[in-house]
Amino acid sequence: MITDEDVRHLFKAKLAKQGKYGGDPNSLQIFRGKSSLLWKDQHPAGCFRHFTVFNNFGVIPKYCFDCCKVLIEPRTVVELFKLLMVFEMLELTNDNTRKCICESRDFCSGAYKGFIYCRGVEEANEIRGIVREMLSNEISPDVPVTLKRGCSEFERAYPGYDRIGSDVVMMPYNKDWKVHEDFVDHNAVFSSPDFNVGATAPYGPSEIFATHYWLSYAATIGDTSYRVITGCAVPSIPQLRRPPFATSAPHA
Repeated sequence: MITDEDVRHLFKAKLAKQGKYGGDPNSLQIFRGKSSLLWKDQHPAGCFRHFTVFNNFGVIPKYCFDCCKVLIEPRTVVELFKLLMVFEMLELTNDNTRKCICESRDFCSGAYKGFIYCRGVEEANEIRGIVREMLSNEISPDVPVTLKRGCSEFERAYPGYDRIGSDVVMMPYNKDWKVHEDFVDHNAVFSSPDFNVGATAPYGPSEIFATHYWLSYAATIGDTSYRVITGCAVPSIPQLRRPPFATSAPHA
């Protein structure tokens, strides 16, 4: 089992930098596994292209209808760090893209999240079983593990898109939307994406920056478990507004 001491050691050995707490909400996620740009049949610009379609025309790209995610919701920032360590140990056949984040979107509930990206419900269900067992052994059997479909922005625009499972009728792709996808593909110019976004090599400046943001995020929402990692107080993030979340999870 991953202990609090393991997390403290990771932070002090590889992540601690004086004066680096806080930062930009756009830099609060850490990826592991294969880059999403390398998925089968993926557009060269990846999710950036798909959101270009959605943001300009309000339609969900066809590729996103097979996107399913295993959603893990750590209860404290300590568990978020432990989940990152699990993601680095996790061996999957397709080395699925996975990431740890602090939730900053005002329309999404929850504080800490981990996602494993899958192609289709069958793969997602298989990986959920693997992850449940690993989390039970390494963190706690009480960490929630569920499935979700695509991005939260899509389900907000199209209620019912998020319905997922073998026992439900899942929302199908609207073929009339293809004209909008074709327009973007013929007219939009995308810069070359960074193929290292999903790399497994820890820990560069962006990863270090993100973990410091996590700690300040925890301080902001009243999750005092961060002191287990830092041993001292860290400043909160003035611009961040989140509901008060329960942070009563036990430590290993």
